[in-house]
Amino acid sequence: MLWRRILAGFSERPLRALAIIISLALIIVAAASTLILTRGFNNQMDDVIATYRLREQAGSTLALLNEAHSSQRGFLLTQNPAFLDIYRTAAARLGESLNTLNEMTRGNPRQQATAIRIQDLAKQKQQKVDAAIALSLAGQNSDALASLAPDFGIGQMDEIKKTISGFLGEEDRRLIERNIAMNDLRAWLTFASMSALAGALILAYILASRTKRYVRELTEGQSTLLSEKSQLEEMVQQRTAELEKAMLVATRERERVETLLQDSDHRIGNSLATVSSLLGIQMRDVSSEEIRAALGAARDRIQTISSAHRRLRLGKDHETVRADEYLPEVIADIKEAHAHNRDIQIDGHFEPINLASRDATTLGIIIGELTMNAIKHAYPDNRSGSIKIDLRHNAEHLIELTIVDDGVGLQKKSGKRSSGLGLLIVTQLSHQFGGSVAYAGNGDAGTRVTVSLPSLLEVDEPTDAEGTSK
Repeated sequence: MLWRRILAGFSERPLRALAIIISLALIIVAAASTLILTRGFNNQMDDVIATYRLREQAGSTLALLNEAHSSQRGFLLTQNPAFLDIYRTAAARLGESLNTLNEMTRGNPRQQATAIRIQDLAKQKQQKVDAAIALSLAGQNSDALASLAPDFGIGQMDEIKKTISGFLGEEDRRLIERNIAMNDLRAWLTFASMSALAGALILAYILASRTKRYVRELTEGQSTLLSEKSQLEEMVQQRTAELEKAMLVATRERERVETLLQDSDHRIGNSLATVSSLLGIQMRDVSSEEIRAALGAARDRIQTISSAHRRLRLGKDHETVRADEYLPEVIADIKEAHAHNRDIQIDGHFEPINLASRDATTLGIIIGELTMNAIKHAYPDNRSGSIKIDLRHNAEHLIELTIVDDGVGLQKKSGKRSSGLGLLIVTQLSHQFGGSVAYAGNGDAGTRVTVSLPSLLEVDEPTDAEGTSK
């Protein structure tokens, strides 16, 4: 029906139909021309960018050649090792730079041949310089200098510079040609855009006259749309009320789960504390010193695990905990339980790392074992001292734990600081994170324990509904 009406209108007004057809054809032709020319313009822009990058790479290569040439001369003339280090660094980077330059000229046989020529000249010079440096390092400096006579390799450098200058000149020539082509493309694009604009104006005028015919029909349909809009708004309000009610129920359930989780952690900690107290009572009824020592060690470890659970305060996601908020409280409990009546200072420095709750508890047990070990063995006869605990990212951006004391240091004969159940527990727990435990002396006195934790991953900080970090 619509096509019939359009054909009937064309038959009644043939000039108008012809104007519409010509305008549409002009727009299509102009749009196709613009698309083709734009694609060509983009290709030209890519070529220009590639030329600038190629010039930059050639300049970088020349700078490395100059640096290598100057440093090798400085070394051979002064025998200063600093110049040799500079030369070796520049020579190592030079090979990569030359390979990059060769790769960038692929597709342009002429320029690639020049790049290969530059690479060959640089290799010849580098081989000659390496031979001279080898003679100098062998104590034959006069022979080394003679091998580079009479111009100390300046002639080779001049030839390389000349070749690079020719290389850059060719790129400049190609760049000028591309810029001329880009200017021509701009002219064609301007013409195509103006043609498309003229066609669009003609077509818009014709369509505007036809649009008036449909305004009346749209006005009649507006009342129907308003009626349907009111019905939709009523349905949306009803649905919104239902969703708000469901959200309220979900919020209450979440609060209840939060309370249960916190209560569970406290109950576990309190139960372990009760077990620790029972072991302490049992110790008083045992006469064997060996059994008393074993029970005491078990009591201390249970106290550490109890503290790790009782001090756990989960974040907004109920799965993570901040190390700098959680671990200081665990250390405070350890000091109160094992060093409250001794002059031992325990200091901790922890980066604000988000950890999974299970990983945080394991880490608290590792710190507790190593700290108790230091308190017991590093300070005999009630000696005073300090213990420093550090948790941070190392140079490889992996999490690492370090515990340092200034006590008596490693005791090779007794082996108290390097064996036993405590070390076994720490070693097994660190293996959970793919790590290991390393003991070393701390200068003149004390011990440094380093626990690598490569598989201990930092958890992303939880965010609220608006996307802001908590």
